Amino acid sequence: MNRKTTIFVGFALFVLLLLVLGSMYLEKKNEEMYDDSLMSNHEYNIIIESNSTLQNVTLYLPVPVFENKSEIGLEMVNGDYYNKPSNWNLSLEDTEHGLMFKIEAAEIQPVYHSLPVTVPEPEPGSKNIEDEVPEEGQIVESNEYSEKTPVLRSIDFGTSVKADHLINTRFPVGNESVLLPKNNLRESSEGPIIPPPEHIKPAYFDYESLVYAHYDTSPDAQVQIFVQMDGRNEWWIYGWQYNDYNDRISIRLSGPQEGWIQAKGKLITGDGVYRE
Repeated sequence: MNRKTTIFVGFALFVLLLLVLGSMYLEKKNEEMYDDSLMSNHEYNIIIESNSTLQNVTLYLPVPVFENKSEIGLEMVNGDYYNKPSNWNLSLEDTEHGLMFKIEAAEIQPVYHSLPVTVPEPEPGSKNIEDEVPEEGQIVESNEYSEKTPVLRSIDFGTSVKADHLINTRFPVGNESVLLPKNNLRESSEGPIIPPPEHIKPAYFDYESLVYAHYDTSPDAQVQIFVQMDGRNEWWIYGWQYNDYNDRISIRLSGPQEGWIQAKGKLITGDGVYRE
């Protein structure tokens, strides 16, 4: 081996060593950013929409359950979170179909509001912007539909609970809190409207659940109930990344109710980016 060849081989080995050391440094740095930023949370939301007043209301809704307990349900009952209804009685109840979230209310009234309007830019130096909004531009609310108040507002409340472990978002059933009851769980024939990138491969499932509803109302009342929970891991490595699972049920009811009703459920697992 001549001198030039020896120098070239030595230089190539040096460059290779730098690349290996650089790769090890970046991997260590990425692990530090991952460990410092990792957050795992479960979220639970309930949306109720009614176009008529409901009286003497009792609802049993699916709640996230794991090993016959519901930490998220307890947070909903005892916690202080956004839009928590102050005049409702919230509790966890063991039913013939398992642990469920119970809502009791003497009355649930619909809230309609006016269409949004363009608000003019405030005058320079203004201190109270609301005083400058003309009367016709202010939001008007009512408990009944009218031409002035045609938009029905949903009752939307929920909470988030920090997990003490990395959430198993690929296989949550049997490993994480999921909405129960969950009957006839099966792969869904429906997929996403917009296909995800090739490296993101979520799985889609359908199932049946149950809701109990008791209330007095008009025969033409229309009520929609949505219950949703998410389990998510997210972290920062030169940008936010995440993976999650989404579990939700929906039901539409007409007129007065008294009894158990089947609800449609959908579960999406393994959505997002995975580091392994």
